[in-house]
Amino acid sequence: MIQKLQRGIDAVLGFVRRQKRNYRVGVARSAANSFLMSLTSQYNGIYATGLGADSVQLGSLSSVGSAISSLIALPVGWLVDRRGVKLFFLLAILLSAGGTLLYGLAYDWHFLIVAAMLTSVSTRLIGTGCSVICADSVNNPDRFTAQNLCGTLSSIASMISPLIAACLITLSGGVNVEGIRPLYFIRFVGYGLIFLLVITQLREPREKELGQTADGLRFVDGFRQLFLKKPTLRRWIAISVLTSMAMPMF
Repeated sequence: MIQKLQRGIDAVLGFVRRQKRNYRVGVARSAANSFLMSLTSQYNGIYATGLGADSVQLGSLSSVGSAISSLIALPVGWLVDRRGVKLFFLLAILLSAGGTLLYGLAYDWHFLIVAAMLTSVSTRLIGTGCSVICADSVNNPDRFTAQNLCGTLSSIASMISPLIAACLITLSGGVNVEGIRPLYFIRFVGYGLIFLLVITQLREPREKELGQTADGLRFVDGFRQLFLKKPTLRRWIAISVLTSMAMPMF
């Protein structure tokens, strides 16, 4: 049993080593981010309630985040194509850190509205950047394995994190606002370490395609041409929309 586990670990390490540096940085960032997010995810509602939010206001926090994420989806992808991934990756980490710091400093639930906005924007930026880095850094035969490995390591980090959070909360005073608050400051420090990792180790995955961003019509025209040239893209978007519409029914 131990030998099989060791062979499995060696196989995973060998797979990671033969990928480009950007993939390794992306995996490390993703796992660290999942760990930090899971420190507080199960306590966010309790924390907001302790700061004075009721059930409707709790729901509004989630709705605001979803709305912001939907609004910026298209412009973010367009800007990443033209300004490069690393810039937006770093911006996402800064926004995550800013939102987390607001959670830690909040003395009223209204502060959490801005924090939810920052978190939603950062999540959208990170998601776009991860897709580009993985596509650029991994060869086609390894692509699905690379994506699943990244997800698996992130899931493992997410499973470990709540156990540590529970211990920290017990030491900090229990499941209340003041007991949960230190977790946000720990997350803030963690994002600082992730920022240092990305800014020193991540390389721009490809040449930036600087576009005519000054002309607002370029934005719309770019998407129009993309839809006209890629019929498979139109089908994929249609399937995604129908799937998204059906999910809330269950």
